[in-house]
Amino acid sequence: MKKILSILIMALCLLTVPTLAEESTNYAFGNIYVDGVGYTVDSSIYVERGDEITVRVYVQGLDETKDVQIKTWLGGYEYDTVQETSSMFDVEAGVIYGKTLDLALPSDLNADQEYTLYVEVFDETDSITATTTILVSNERHLLSVQDVLINDAEAGDYASATVRLENMGDHKEEDIKVTLTIAELDIEVSEYLNELTNNEIDNEDEESSGEVSLTYQIPDCADDGDYEAVVTVSYNEGYDTLEETVSFNVDSSACEVSSEDDDSTVTVVVTDDSNDDEEVENTDFSTALRLGFGILAVLIVILALILIVRR
Repeated sequence: MKKILSILIMALCLLTVPTLAEESTNYAFGNIYVDGVGYTVDSSIYVERGDEITVRVYVQGLDETKDVQIKTWLGGYEYDTVQETSSMFDVEAGVIYGKTLDLALPSDLNADQEYTLYVEVFDETDSITATTTILVSNERHLLSVQDVLINDAEAGDYASATVRLENMGDHKEEDIKVTLTIAELDIEVSEYLNELTNNEIDNEDEESSGEVSLTYQIPDCADDGDYEAVVTVSYNEGYDTLEETVSFNVDSSACEVSSEDDDSTVTVVVTDDSNDDEEVENTDFSTALRLGFGILAVLIVILALILIVRR
């Protein structure tokens, strides 16, 4: 009777789920939902790129099985593996299990392209797979930080950071504000990017990507070490923002050498001027004595001349 009941449950489950790669005698798919929408073969599920989608999977136990997991992944994306796997759980016959997996969609998925979404239930020896199609479309307003280039700097020097942005949305964005904040150094600078179009056309000035350079000064004698710089992009008239955090290093060794020079010892030589005073006094006395003898000699000569004249 229990075996018949399991077969009936399996048949019912197969009527409610999309294409299965193979069947299992241990478990079967129940309903599958993507962002609350039923997972079916004949229709596509609409999602927006850059979103995080919620995949809710129901599994019907047909026999006792240990260490079962559920994995969901996106097929057709060439730059990375987009997948999420649940923790292990045990399955018992006649019990329905519900598991939720959150799958982050890349922001550079091709708009209006269909991708295959896979859901797999597996253990060490068995597995079943279901597939359906999701249709990806742009968000109305969506910018992406493609790169942030920031160099290491020395304390007291001017430095710069370059932020490269790309418009991934359906609308042109204007007056895009880019702010660089280094909280530990009390630095905040901002620049504006005039516009980024949503549809780049050859031989026209409009571009879907662009870059902003921000210049700032590292404080004199800033502490040596690594710092975090936060890039904040504000667009869609300030209603949407995104952040990117990067790190860089400050070298303060030149400041340390300068400080050592400033702190160098000044040697003051104190001399005793008493001997000099005595020498000066002796010199003055000798000069006066010589002068006195000179005057006396002159007077004697004058007196001798007077005596000669009188004779």
